[in-house]
Amino acid sequence: MTRAGSRDAHSAEHPSPGGPALAETVVARTFLGRWLRRGLLAGFGVGFTVPYFAILNDVQVEGDDVLHGLPRRNVVFLANHQTYFLEAIAFFDLVYVRHQFPLESPVVRFSAAEETMKKNLLTKLMTIAGGVTFRRSFREGGEDVRRAVDIDGVARVEEAIHDGWLLHFPAGTTKKGAPLRSGVTRLLHNTKAVALPVRVEGFRELLLHKQVPGKLFKQCSLKIHPPLPLDDFYARPYQKAAGARVLRMLEDTIGDAPAEQADLVSRRGTGMIV
Repeated sequence: MTRAGSRDAHSAEHPSPGGPALAETVVARTFLGRWLRRGLLAGFGVGFTVPYFAILNDVQVEGDDVLHGLPRRNVVFLANHQTYFLEAIAFFDLVYVRHQFPLESPVVRFSAAEETMKKNLLTKLMTIAGGVTFRRSFREGGEDVRRAVDIDGVARVEEAIHDGWLLHFPAGTTKKGAPLRSGVTRLLHNTKAVALPVRVEGFRELLLHKQVPGKLFKQCSLKIHPPLPLDDFYARPYQKAAGARVLRMLEDTIGDAPAEQADLVSRRGTGMIV
């Protein structure tokens, strides 16, 4: 049973003090959220992604023929990270506009740092459209930090994978040259997800200032690699050595950092995902 299923079963057996009225409020909020998401995705598609990515700029896509053969749940796309959310918008465009998947089959979401998605109205709208937020254990406000892993954030990320397709950024930062975080291998082992590396290039060139897009007539690329061969990794209890091998496979396809730097991060054990 999923977390959501467990919550539903518990609610049925132990009604809340609010009774039916509270249940109706939850249903209404969920219903409203779904339609807000649909409206935002449709608006982004018609008003931004089509003109910006298909007309004013050129996003070359490779490997997307694999999409229609994937299950509609428990799939994670692991990408290098160049901007706060342009790669996510381009991925939504690929799935829902170019390939015309229904908006809820699969439910596509993307992971993002909590601090990032609270910056302004646009980032808050992106969260509604599909952002899955967590608090990073190693960085905040452009500064390095060390703090406990955000267990609730990890649960949200795992649930998003279970419920659909998640675009996840194992480096956890847009900083150029940042190594992948070793916690991504625990995320994979916990979810047993189909995992596809995604290499993006050129999205930084679309930025006018900091994380504000606006440059025109640029060429970007998004390459989806075949699923990682993880059956043996999933079949055995988690081991750091096996996780390090998976991390090396990812570094070979989407990593910006030298392999030895990735090995150093792996040995340090940077915690779950973030």
